[in-house]
Amino acid sequence: MSSRSLVRSPVSCSAVNECFSYNSRRPRSYYQYSNTMKLQTPQAGQMLLPRKLWKSTRLQTTLLIQRRTVSNCCSDLSTTYTEQLPSYLGLNVLQDQSNAKQNNIRKVLVILNPNSGFRSSREVFYKKVQSTLKLSGFAMEVVETAYAGHAKVLASTVDLSTCPDGIICVGGDGVVNEVVNGLLGRDDLKEALQLPIGIVPAGSDNSLVWSVLGIRDPVSAATALAKGGFTPIDVFAVKWIQAGVTHFGLTASYCGFVADVLQLSENFRLQLGPFRYVIAGILKFLSLPQYKFEVDYLPLSPETIPNLESPIEKCHGQLSDDSKVKSGTYMDRSTGDNWVTRKGEFLGILVCNHFCKPAQGLFSPLVAPKAQHDDGSLDLILVHGSGRLRLFCFFVAYQFCWHLLLPFVEYVKVKQVKVRPVGSTHSGCGVDGELLQAEGQPEWQCSLLPVQGRLLGRHPRT
Repeated sequence: MSSRSLVRSPVSCSAVNECFSYNSRRPRSYYQYSNTMKLQTPQAGQMLLPRKLWKSTRLQTTLLIQRRTVSNCCSDLSTTYTEQLPSYLGLNVLQDQSNAKQNNIRKVLVILNPNSGFRSSREVFYKKVQSTLKLSGFAMEVVETAYAGHAKVLASTVDLSTCPDGIICVGGDGVVNEVVNGLLGRDDLKEALQLPIGIVPAGSDNSLVWSVLGIRDPVSAATALAKGGFTPIDVFAVKWIQAGVTHFGLTASYCGFVADVLQLSENFRLQLGPFRYVIAGILKFLSLPQYKFEVDYLPLSPETIPNLESPIEKCHGQLSDDSKVKSGTYMDRSTGDNWVTRKGEFLGILVCNHFCKPAQGLFSPLVAPKAQHDDGSLDLILVHGSGRLRLFCFFVAYQFCWHLLLPFVEYVKVKQVKVRPVGSTHSGCGVDGELLQAEGQPEWQCSLLPVQGRLLGRHPRT
C-alpha cells in the first residue's frame, strides 16, 4: 500500500500515538473517530514512537481500517487492537493481571461477634478488613454469632476441610477463647491443633493480639493476615477438679478482686460496652470484701522455691498483722515434685501465659514482664493482704509497671497452680475475660500445654 493511501485514511498516527499516552483527564469522546482528523507530523511535547513501533503502528492502522473495527480507539484497545500488536511492544496500557491469579486461595472461616466492644465489629470487618483479605487471596465464609458460646459450637462442629487455612475471629478475647475451647474439644484433636487462629481486634481490649503480635488496630491485623505466617503459642488449661470440667485459655486466669469485677461487669455489658469494667471496678472497690485462698504452686525449677524465711515474708508481717500468710512446702509422692503452699488473704491471684499488655490505656503496662507466649511456663502473681489502700497502691504502681516492686506482691514462674477459696470468698475464676462459676468451695487447677496453639501472623521478632 502506498503512502498516499495512508494519508487518506481517516485515522491518523498521531491519534494512535495519543492512545498510547492515554490521559485520564481527557473525556472518552476525545478518542472517538472523526472525519476531520488528518495525518500530522508529531509536534513538540507529544510522545514520539520508536521507528520499529512507528512502522508497526502504520501497518496495524491499515488493517484496522480495512476491518472497520476502529470506532473507538480507547475502548477497542483491550480487545481487537491488542491482539494485533507484537509482544515486544511492552506497553503499560494493559492492566497487570497478576493479582487475578487464583493459585494461592486461602480458605478460612470468619467468626464475627456483632456485640464485641462498641458493637462496631460489622463495620470494622466489612469496611476495613474484608477488601484487604479478598485481594490477598482469602476465600471467606462469614458467620455471625447469635448467642454466648456460639463461637465454641461453630469451632467444634465445623468441617475442617472447608477452612483448612484457619479460623479468623472478629471481636475481643472472648470470641478467641470460645474458638480455642471449641477446637480443643473436638474428636479430631490432632487436626484441630494444626488449624491456626487469626484475630481482627474489635473488642473491649484485645490484649492477646496486642501482646503477642504487636497488633492494635484492624487494619494492621488485616495486613498481618495477608502477609501470612504463624506464631506458636502456649495454651493453659483451668480444671475444676470436683466436676472434672476443663476450660482452656491463651491469656490469663485470675481469682479475687478481678474475678469479682468481671462478674459484676456483665450487668452493664449492653449499656456501657468496654466502660463496664471501669464502673464495675469502682463499685467493687467501694464495697471491697475479703478474699481468702489456699494456693499451691509448682515452681518451674527446684532452684526457684522461695525460702520460707525470705525477706518478702518478713515484709508481710511488718506491713499488717492481718496480712500474715502461712507458708510451707510438700512433696507430691506420685510425681516427686516439691510444691509450695500459701494460705491467707489475697487481693488477687493472677496466672499469666504472656506479659498481658492491655491494648487500651495510656501507658499499656505489662502485668507479667518476664512472661513469654512460648516459654513453656506460667507466671504467677500473688497480691497478698486486703484493704482498699493496698489495692489502690497496687493499681497505681501497676500503671507505671512498678507493681512487682511492692513488698506485698509475689512473682514466680511456675508449671502448675492450684487455688481453693476459703469461707465466703467468691468462688469464680476468670479465664480470658470469661467467668467460670462453681458451687461450694471448688478447687481450680491451672496447668500448661506447651505450644499447642498457633496464631495467624508473625511475631515481631521473627
